[in-house]
This record gives sequence, C-alpha cells and structure tokens, in this order.
Amino acid sequence: MRRVCLLGLALTAACSDALEQTSSAGQVIGVVNAADNTVSFVSATDFSVRTVGLATPGGAATTAAGRGGTVIVPLGPADSVAVIHNAGLCTTGLCVRPVVVFALPRGSGATGAAIRDDSIAWVANPNLNTVTRLNFLTGDTASFRVGAYPRAMALVGGRVFVASGNLVSGAPAGASWLNAFACCGVSTLDSIPLSATNARFLAVGDDSLLYVVAAGRAGHPEGKLSVVDPVAGTELVVINGLGDSPGAAAFHPSGRVLVASASEGILEVNTLTRSVTRGPGQGVKPGGHGVAGLAIDQGGRVYALDAGVCTGPGVVHVLSPPPDYDELRAVTVGVCPSATALAVVP
Repeated sequence: MRRVCLLGLALTAACSDALEQTSSAGQVIGVVNAADNTVSFVSATDFSVRTVGLATPGGAATTAAGRGGTVIVPLGPADSVAVIHNAGLCTTGLCVRPVVVFALPRGSGATGAAIRDDSIAWVANPNLNTVTRLNFLTGDTASFRVGAYPRAMALVGGRVFVASGNLVSGAPAGASWLNAFACCGVSTLDSIPLSATNARFLAVGDDSLLYVVAAGRAGHPEGKLSVVDPVAGTELVVINGLGDSPGAAAFHPSGRVLVASASEGILEVNTLTRSVTRGPGQGVKPGGHGVAGLAIDQGGRVYALDAGVCTGPGVVHVLSPPPDYDELRAVTVGVCPSATALAVVP
C-alpha cells in the first residue's frame, strides 16, 4: 500500500496495460482550478471530466486533499475550506449539498490539508501559525498552534506532519522544520529540523518515508528534497538540484519521486540511489510546457497539470509511467489548474 501527495490514499500498483485500465475503475483525479475556483474531476477510466464550483468567489484554491469520495479544498484569503462530498457526483440520493463551505479562523489564509478519516480533516493556517481540526460533517473546529508559516500536511502512522516554511513577508527567515503530533489532537508537539528553506510540499512514499520539497528563495536555484524518517523523527538526507521554486511531489510505484516545476516540467528523484535523475534542463515538458501539479493513478499513469497563462482553460496531460512519459490523452479542465487530489466515485 502507498500514500501519495498528502492524501493518505491507499493505491495498488498495476503491472500491465489491461490491469491499469481495470484497476483505476472508479478513481477520479480532482484538479483544483485556481482562477475560477472550481474542481474538475477527471475519470481515470475514460478521462471524462465533471466540473464542480466551489461557491466562494473570493477564495483562491491552490491545494487539496482527498480520501474516498471526499475532497477538501482550502480557500486561502477566503479563510474557509470547501468540502466536496461524493467526488462531486450528482445523482439521485447523492445530490444533497455536494459542496459545503466551512469558515476557518479569520486571517487564516488556509493552505494545505490532510484527511484523517470519514469525518475529520486538518487544515493549515499559515498566516496564524496554527492548524485547524475540522469535522467536515458537522463543521465543528478546533485550532492549535504549530510552527512558523505552516502550509503542507501529511498523515503517517497515525500522526499528523506539518511543514513549517518559516517565512517572513514571503521570504525564508531560516531553515524549515516539521511538526508532528498524534492524529486526534495536539497534546504533544514534536519538531523535526530540516536543512533546507521554504518547505512547501509533502509526499509519503511506498518506503514509508516522508519526502519534503523545499523551494528556497524565489528566483534562485535552491530547490531541494529532504528525506525524513517519520518514526525516528530525523532528516536522513538532503538531495540538492531541483532548481528554482520546485512544486508538489508525488511518489511513483517505480521508486521515483516526481516533482512538478513550472519552468522545468517533471523532475525526477531516484529514491534508491537518492539522486536527481531528471534535473533542470532534463525535465519532461508535456506539450512543451512546465507543470503546475502532479497526480498518479492506480495504474501508475501520470497526470501533469498545464496551467498555460491562466486566462483560459488548462490542460491535464495523461502520461504513461516513467521512464517513457508517452502522452496518452490531453484533457481540458478549468482555468489555471494548480493542484490535485485523488478520490473515488461512490
């Protein structure tokens, strides 16, 4: 079993093209579209698209988390979070408020989320240096203080891990770190120091390790990947060479960590050798463009987000597994796709 991109979803690797097609049945890739505040659900079976509005024009949706049929979308400056039930599917008996928006503490700037179970999610509030536990069935919330500028979360072994970017006025004020606490509340807060700055994204691998993408300073080639043992609570190694401002990561069953880059496309890190195998200048650029986000379905296919110039519909490039990355389909979604969440239709 494996977990991918903050989602905590169990995925099963497939070995043949035929198995890929059947094993992904029912799975959908939720694509968050930042400019029009929608989520486009792309079927991993036939690549059809359903788009759901988030009902908050003032929000700025740039991250998401998914579990089962639920997708959680933090809404940034709207200080709220949208909850999409049943993967946005609207059929008889399933169409009662498919999207519900819950308020978060004022000034939260909500970014980053993780779903624990069928009723509880965690949302990061970078502007308040807190995280909020949300019951997304009732709307009940409780907030807890963590590190400086938290904005990415993951669940590993019953514990919540929060990446604190340690930013002041948008710039790194020093090295980042992870906070960790038991999944049901913040009674004891552990800290794991990181070597890099501006930690932005987390991914959990098949090897049960935690991979932290640190972007460094914008405009500087300071992108790094920290490998963290979540049980021992230590940073094992730092892998340099991800260039300027790397984005979200996804763990592929081939043992690669794929990292999105708006300028370089898909970058690659081999987790066995702990080395960059596709760095700046060698990235995969589907359609000749950079990549805003990534997802991997149960068949190992790669979904690369192409935001374009964010004035019209974006594209999701569906690619064969690495190392080939052959384009299988190009699917049109909403304006300015920026993040993904895996889910299943009920």
